[in-house]
Amino acid sequence: MADLDVTIVTKIEGLDELEEALTNGAKRAVRKFLRSVEFKATKPLLDSAKQFAPELTGNLEMEEHRQTVTSDGALTVRVGPSSRAYYGMFQEFGTQHVPALHWLENSARAVQDQVLEVYYQALTDGLEEMKK
Repeated sequence: MADLDVTIVTKIEGLDELEEALTNGAKRAVRKFLRSVEFKATKPLLDSAKQFAPELTGNLEMEEHRQTVTSDGALTVRVGPSSRAYYGMFQEFGTQHVPALHWLENSARAVQDQVLEVYYQALTDGLEEMKK
């Protein structure tokens, strides 16, 4: 199974002061802004994952696990089952005895356009708020 990796690159034009603030501003403030935008964008994915999750104990449908990772200047939000519902990854990728269901990948594919729309809207709203 190929990993589904959605990368969003945004170029801000016509807002030189804002661009400088994001580029040279306090790392903590920039991280907070981007984390807020990315967490909003993960909401449709989390909702979709709950619908696609295989039913066993109900934990997969109820768990919302998002993790923010910063590496080499990139901020990434990882979405998947929490450690309490660890078996969700076995069902996603399969094991020797359990066939792969790819439920998380399928849920991501189902809402990828919606995730992008929410991301762009949250980014626009955040930038408008910063301009005030």
